[in-house]
Amino acid sequence: MKSRSAITLIGSGMPEVKVCDIVNGKPKVKRIEREDCIEFVRKYSLFHKEIKRYDKRTFEQLQ
Repeated sequence: MKSRSAITLIGSGMPEVKVCDIVNGKPKVKRIEREDCIEFVRKYSLFHKEIKRYDKRTFEQLQ
């Protein structure tokens, strides 16, 4: 049986933004609040991780 969940940014007056799906506890996600952005570090294994950054005001993904 697979357990499923998702990480979503929700703000007032703007549409929600899906950051990622989590299946069977993967990836492990760490949220870091920066001065101008919200950063999500998605760790799949010891050797594989991804970092996504979102603007705090608009929730748009930053490059």
